[in-house]
Amino acid sequence: MTGTNLRYHRAAFHHGLLVLCVAVSACREPELPRGQAQAQAGGPVTIAAAWPWESRTTLLYGQGLQMAVDEINAAGGVLERPLAVLREDDHETVDRGRLVAQRLAQNNDVVAVIGHMQSYVSLPAAAIYDLFGIVHVAPTATDPRLTRQGYRRLFRMTFTDRETGAQMADFAATRGSRRVAIYYIRNAYGRSLANAFEERALEHGVEIADRQSYDPNAVAGDRALTDILASWQDLNLSAIFIAGEPREAAAMIRAARERGIDVPVMGGDALGTPDFVSLGGRAVEGTVIATAFHPADERESARRFTAAFRQRYGLLPDASAALAYDAVRLLAHGMSRAESVDPDAVAAALHATTGWSGVTGPVAFTDEGDLVERAIGRVVVRNGELVWLDDGAAGN
Repeated sequence: MTGTNLRYHRAAFHHGLLVLCVAVSACREPELPRGQAQAQAGGPVTIAAAWPWESRTTLLYGQGLQMAVDEINAAGGVLERPLAVLREDDHETVDRGRLVAQRLAQNNDVVAVIGHMQSYVSLPAAAIYDLFGIVHVAPTATDPRLTRQGYRRLFRMTFTDRETGAQMADFAATRGSRRVAIYYIRNAYGRSLANAFEERALEHGVEIADRQSYDPNAVAGDRALTDILASWQDLNLSAIFIAGEPREAAAMIRAARERGIDVPVMGGDALGTPDFVSLGGRAVEGTVIATAFHPADERESARRFTAAFRQRYGLLPDASAALAYDAVRLLAHGMSRAESVDPDAVAAALHATTGWSGVTGPVAFTDEGDLVERAIGRVVVRNGELVWLDDGAAGN
């Protein structure tokens, strides 16, 4: 083949390839915006729920979520379409959380995600949801860093660690605590909560007599706890604040009581579980714990939710059930206000939300996606149960 013929055949080949590509592109359906394929087909509005379903069966999160979905669908759905939930288990690990987030991001029917339970899983997942244009409602993640990344479609449904720590310090001061020791888990949650408590306590003139951390991977009976409590016996403490997880906190309080340290104990929201009460037994009686919800809250919305939940499941709802319920209903509210399932339109509607109240309290968001300041609720362990501490702190 001569050079001229070779150039001719190459040109003919490239021209044919170009024609083929144009033809294929013309025949292919253009990719629709997120959620619109189902909308055109009259299918459901799909949201996803990422949560450690298998490992957190004692929490009533799933029941609260499903109850909200069923109520919305019984009332006609969202934009006259049924609401469907795709459940994914993140196993409470960063690696699994990323995989779940990537899978949901690649599913163009998913318009919003409610999740995850842990802040350390929510942080990397949030970056993926933002990149792919998905509305992300974080029901239980409390790390302040989550809403500092500039994500415009991210909304937090609960308090940050800093808000909880500061308001628990306010509570300590009003109860006359003057010398407080802090015991916290050595991770982002524990440090943030402990720092906020200490900073606000000092503003009130409350002295932090000591501050000690613990390794979340330490075995039970760790010698470090024994040494800490031995030193605390001589500090003339008036209270202890714990920013940790239920198992270690319960063990710490039991050991403190055995040493005769009988001062009041306060804790962050992570302790508000049946596990903490059962593990601590009589030793944790009187512990005051921050919470986003309790079924004894006398607000009308909380009473209606509690009655309906109990009728349906034969159980009283916990804070996780209430947060899941509010997250679903808030998303439905945003879609209705936007008259669209387009994530950007829904996010704009949620940012503009005022006067909307869930069972956990009034909901309005800052530009960053945090709740506009709302007073936390508190429970106290009494007779082996978490009892609502009705001191007017729970807001409207």
